[in-house]
Amino acid sequence: MQPLFGNPFGDFLFMFGLLGIGVAMIFGAGLRIAAWGGTILVALMWLAELPFAATAMVDGQMVRGATNPILDDHWLEALLLLICAYTLSGDTWGVGKIWARITNGNRFLR
Repeated sequence: MQPLFGNPFGDFLFMFGLLGIGVAMIFGAGLRIAAWGGTILVALMWLAELPFAATAMVDGQMVRGATNPILDDHWLEALLLLICAYTLSGDTWGVGKIWARITNGNRFLR
């Protein structure tokens, strides 16, 4: 059985998801969907790093080390995505107000 990612189709889906999240965050439209989708994507990338205690060869010596599972950049990215969505930063810096009129103020699509 071939894993989903590591092949061209899985890579395309991953990059397409990142593109959608990035476009939504830049334009400020659909921030809540993008923020929750991005949070799920970042959480899955965090889970892909398990187990945290990894060994590596550095300068000919085996070194055992791990990343901090609590203060990890993935959690900070997820938090920033959600903060941008729930403070309606798209209204100030993007087309969020126009998007709200188009979607008739639907909170989920906002």
